[in-house]
Amino acid sequence: MSEAEYILDFALRLSEKMLVSGANLERVNDTVYRICDSYGCDDVHFFSLNCYLTLSLKDAQGNRVSGQRCIRSGMDTHLENLSRLNQLSREICAKKPDPEKLERLLEEAVNTRGYSTGTRLAGYLLAMSCLTVLYNGGWKDWITILINTTLIYLGGIYLKKPGVNRIVYSVSCTFVVGTLTILLTKLGLVNDIYTVMIVNSMMLIPGIPMVNAFRNLLCGNEINGVLEILKVMLETVAIVCGFVLSIYLFGGLITW
Repeated sequence: MSEAEYILDFALRLSEKMLVSGANLERVNDTVYRICDSYGCDDVHFFSLNCYLTLSLKDAQGNRVSGQRCIRSGMDTHLENLSRLNQLSREICAKKPDPEKLERLLEEAVNTRGYSTGTRLAGYLLAMSCLTVLYNGGWKDWITILINTTLIYLGGIYLKKPGVNRIVYSVSCTFVVGTLTILLTKLGLVNDIYTVMIVNSMMLIPGIPMVNAFRNLLCGNEINGVLEILKVMLETVAIVCGFVLSIYLFGGLITW
């Protein structure tokens, strides 16, 4: 591979990993242009959507290359991973390592050991506990919320492997936790079923994608902004549909 091909491949792969981890398009665009500029590339053209990337450039020797990359978005925003990728891009621009080493540096950044599964789960449990207090939930509600939070988190790990769509994931999770909440209410182990459902739904709401969607609109990326807003709306509706389905099927077991 020529130097231009190494730079092209690295820029596209880095862009994909940043987008999947939760980066906004403006940040990705700026990163690509800075990397290309640091290596003396000229006539750089980069077009990005949240599902598709295309880049063409001409290196310092006059070699022109171009490439595309289709993106299959992951299920979860990974801010820890995004932070490492941002740091890598800054180091690349400052130190300008040999283009042949770029792929290895990217793999090292992505494969760096992060927080353990237990630590992440503990963070979710702490966040849901705080929301339980905020919504005046009782201790029975708190226990049910912690059980549901664990199920949602573990379900995300399991469903992420076969690449299950986020909408399907949201419907499945809310249906399961909604059904479990109804059954526990029937057994007298839940004080307020609405508090439990509302708090657990907060874990699934796509907050960062929604912020990125509106940012795209405000920054002139209307196509991406509209697509992301529609995606966020569908995912939010999916959360509601899961709970509604569980209530429709099993709601007759309890008195509302």
